[in-house]
Order: sequence, then structure tokens, then C-alpha cells
Amino acid sequence: MHRRLRASARLRSALLAAMFGGLFIIAPAVAGTSDLNDFNLVETVRSYPTQYHVSTGGSPVAYRWLDSPSKSTVISVNDCTDGFVLGGSQSYGAGDTSYHTLWSNGLSGWCFVVSGRTAAGQGSMSLHDGRISR
Repeated sequence: MHRRLRASARLRSALLAAMFGGLFIIAPAVAGTSDLNDFNLVETVRSYPTQYHVSTGGSPVAYRWLDSPSKSTVISVNDCTDGFVLGGSQSYGAGDTSYHTLWSNGLSGWCFVVSGRTAAGQGSMSLHDGRISR
């Protein structure tokens, strides 16, 4: 009788370890989001003053406007070290608040900044908020 109790206790411990171990493996793959408050743009490229990092799972980097943009804009992500454009830039029309993927080959932890401008002839756009998914 004692052997069966010890065996079931070991089995229960192994099962619990497997369940909780699985949670730790899955959780880091979830993408993080950050808000960019008052991202003020002009017709020349400006970078938001915060550096971001690709999430642990190496998830794609996407951007969306939280406030409906009043002008056409172009957004990109750039390497923190040399400013090189990662992936490509995306154009957002006035009123476009959907996510656009900017870079999908990022390694976990890669440092980048978000850069943007208004389209040529559009002038400046002030006090608009966005969100980066990484």
C-alpha cells in the first residue's frame, strides 16, 4: 500500500511540474504593447524618444494610431545603433487606425525606435497617440 501512495505522489509531482513548466515556456511568447503618447510629426522623419525591444518570442512589430490621424503618415522602425530601417515603412491614410506590420524578422530583445513623418505636402500633425506591438 505504501508503495502505491509513494508512486502516485511522484506521478502527481511530475504532472504538476510538467503543467507549470509548460506555462513558463508559453508565457514569454506573448507580444508586448506600448503606447506612444503625443507622437508629433512633421514632413521630415522624427523618431519617438523611447527605445523598444522585440518581445521574447520574436514576435512581429506592428504599429497603429490610437487617435484617428488627421493626415497621411509614414511609420517605420529603425535600429537603435545605426538608425537603419528594419523591415520597411508603412503608409497610413487619414483616419487609418488598423495595425500595420512594420518588421517581422526581429530577434528577441532587438532594440529599435519608432520613426515617422507626415506625407509630403500634409504639414504637421500634433498630439496624436499610437501603439506599438512587439
